[in-house]
Amino acid sequence: MITPKPRLAMVSIGIRRDLLAPLDYFSRFEVVHFFRKNVYDDLTAEDLSSSLRQYRSPIDLYQRLVESEPMIIQGVEPFSFYTQPFVWSCVLAARKTRAALVIPTFENRPLDVKFGRLRASVLRRALKNYFDRACLIFALNNGARENAIQCDTPPSKIVRALWGVWGVDTREFFPRSTRDNNQSPTILFAGRLHKEKGVFVLLDAFAQLYQVFPTARLRMVGDGPARDELAPQIQARDLTEVVRLSGTIKHRDMPNVFQNADIFCAPSLTTHKWAEQVGASSLQAMASGLPIVSTRSGAIPEYIPDGVAGILAPENDSHALATSLLALLRNPQRAREMGAAGRAYACAHYDARQNVERGEQLLTEYCLARRV
Repeated sequence: MITPKPRLAMVSIGIRRDLLAPLDYFSRFEVVHFFRKNVYDDLTAEDLSSSLRQYRSPIDLYQRLVESEPMIIQGVEPFSFYTQPFVWSCVLAARKTRAALVIPTFENRPLDVKFGRLRASVLRRALKNYFDRACLIFALNNGARENAIQCDTPPSKIVRALWGVWGVDTREFFPRSTRDNNQSPTILFAGRLHKEKGVFVLLDAFAQLYQVFPTARLRMVGDGPARDELAPQIQARDLTEVVRLSGTIKHRDMPNVFQNADIFCAPSLTTHKWAEQVGASSLQAMASGLPIVSTRSGAIPEYIPDGVAGILAPENDSHALATSLLALLRNPQRAREMGAAGRAYACAHYDARQNVERGEQLLTEYCLARRV
């Protein structure tokens, strides 16, 4: 007789392919994945599985969770007022089904800074039942861990691990075998075209380095509110022939994009309400063998070893960013060494399959023996 696998109900607000595909690596649990919307519209029919369930509202989510009869419920990000109705759907469903509750958290801005002291205090009180009931909290960065501790969560329940953002599929993202020597050296940015992602600082930096390294090219992949402002700035600087706005590219097509670049740049900026939480594109770039030029925004130094896999420049400093990029453009051997070191580091720490296996082990240790 085959023993059925314990059922894990995962709850997401939005889904995208790089977060969804690694779920195929789950082997110890039967996964049922509830989501509200396909945020990036980068899924094809091949990416959709029978485990996906879309919910319409917090009440609908509660009902679907109860009907699924899970042994473990993975809830939503706690540190957001928007997610609070869904937080309660997970708490009440866990209570109704006697399922163990697991919480993943990314939010690394101090709550008093992001929300103000009064609203932060209200949020912490509202989350007390959520954290009290949880048997395990996955913190994806040090700031998220600190926010959880400030909700009186015992540190023994908090584990630093890649969960939800699983890392990168190192079998899908890997270095190119050879380089076309006739190809101009290309700097790649991939992400939301938003001021907080440092896209205007990057354009300023490229304009500076282009004056002394005119064979360089810049490719910016992604879309967002800054696109309409970037385009005329590129034209005004007479850079239309060397700076390319590629728009959104589906995740399954990104390995080829990384393989046709030479340096990856992620110049994120810390703002009042946001700092980089993981930087999934940087992990994909490392797995692809690209050296990274980035900043110290949020969790970036936790994920990119400075001086090993890349160079971390000061935030919002186009001159420092240009200097760091030029250092690699002028020294291809150093760039290759950093790229190789980054690939090795990604395979050791960010491999999605390994992170799923570790997550399953943690669920087994923390949750299956502690159902309430």
